[in-house]
Amino acid sequence: MKKMIVNCATCDMRKVSEETLQAYEQIVVNAATVLVTPKTKELVNRYNLTLNAADVQEIPEGENVRLNRQNGSYQLTGDSAPREGELTILMVNGSLTIGDDALEAAQAYFSIQVNGSVLMPKSMAGKLSNLSVNGSTSTYPDGAILLRRNAVIDKTFPLRVRENALYWASRRLVFTDADLDVGKLAEKGVRFASRLAILAESLAEAVTPLLTEDTEILIVPDGTKFANGYAVMDKRFLKKHGTKLYCNGDLIVKPEAVDVIPEIEYLYVNGQVKIPQDLVDAFEEIDAEYEELVIQKPYGKVIEDVVRAAVDTKLLEKYPDGVQVTDCAMVRIAKDVSPELILDRLSISDCAKVFCTEEQEAAVSAVSKDVAMIGSCDEEEESILDMVTGSLNLNPNLKVINAADYVM
Repeated sequence: MKKMIVNCATCDMRKVSEETLQAYEQIVVNAATVLVTPKTKELVNRYNLTLNAADVQEIPEGENVRLNRQNGSYQLTGDSAPREGELTILMVNGSLTIGDDALEAAQAYFSIQVNGSVLMPKSMAGKLSNLSVNGSTSTYPDGAILLRRNAVIDKTFPLRVRENALYWASRRLVFTDADLDVGKLAEKGVRFASRLAILAESLAEAVTPLLTEDTEILIVPDGTKFANGYAVMDKRFLKKHGTKLYCNGDLIVKPEAVDVIPEIEYLYVNGQVKIPQDLVDAFEEIDAEYEELVIQKPYGKVIEDVVRAAVDTKLLEKYPDGVQVTDCAMVRIAKDVSPELILDRLSISDCAKVFCTEEQEAAVSAVSKDVAMIGSCDEEEESILDMVTGSLNLNPNLKVINAADYVM
């Protein structure tokens, strides 16, 4: 059976021909957005075509439609309106930020399709009937100046602020710089808004009046540093972060941190602390807050951050202390690996898919954490897997297309 599988963000089927549809016994389209006309919609329905889409846009027949595709981050402003009399679809694969001057510009589009996230002013919510989002939508205060999601307000900030302006960060604001002139910010009438504000103890009294009432406040000791993303506690930790740290992410504690832990004066981890068993007692003696303490045993082999990981009996028998597979897109367990060996020597975490036999499935589930899918794969999935991971042994009767945008 000759098959075609299309994996893309946008599939344009407005000009698909009957010859193309007749060439395959089965066609599967996986897309965030699919474009059709009334004619091609009727044509597609007559053939064995499976359509998995978050949104199907039906474009009027004969209209000269312009597609404005944007990948990554895109900002829609008042100057971004389509040309008058032009039917335009804005398609964003990533994040779309709509400026507070862009309501009319946004409404002028035939449609706005976002595969990702949208950020817009509060007053604009519910006013864009042409907006479709496959992801998250959030709002910000009207008239606010947008900062980074996690914005650090340091000593240089007062030199470039706009008077009487409201500054907004979607996640958190950080005021821990001892040299920050808060008085100058107050003189210029500046205000700040966010979900959370992290304030050094000596700055808290002066900064708090500058925050909106709905901003949560966390006061930390003076000298606390801010790390955005995961941090590693090793022998260089004190030189990089000092003895007081707010970690916005996971903290990975290495075995060599045995001499570092007693030096820590304050630690806040907005995530997990991943730590070897023999350091747990010492770690629990320090002033630390965290979401979860994850005890990690010293594995003989760690496979991480690869597209495809393969595990067989030979690999597991080579490492008596076990094998850890983490942050991988796909993991394939060889058929020769017994469930007993999996339970004894394998650990899997933060992986998208794990392929195994039915006999192995229970054991794999028991040693897995934060894995999206566990199970066997059929011939078709095997072919797709081989293509994604670079194998040349493809099924000649299967055509697979992976693209951001595809015109059929």
